[in-house]
Amino acid sequence: MLFLWALAFILVLQEQELLAAADPVSVFPGSLRRASWCDEYDTIHKRLDIIEEKVIKTVEHLESEVKSLLSIISETPSNIPIAPGTPLIDIFDDIS
Repeated sequence: MLFLWALAFILVLQEQELLAAADPVSVFPGSLRRASWCDEYDTIHKRLDIIEEKVIKTVEHLESEVKSLLSIISETPSNIPIAPGTPLIDIFDDIS
């Protein structure tokens, strides 16, 4: 019976150690050492900031391209001569 109590006590202690190891916030608030999860968090945010900057630059580039294409389209004459006998196609006509 004493053996069973000792075994149960050892299992309880091991369970507490496993739970403490799984807890990412086991560092005391005043501690000088930062947890590894905090470093990973900072790294992820730095990468996200870089991606955000690249997306913003890409969107700005695409906006300028669209504006230049729209200006080219608006400058072209709308009455382009069509060769005789060419059938007119309505691009807004529903084919389905």
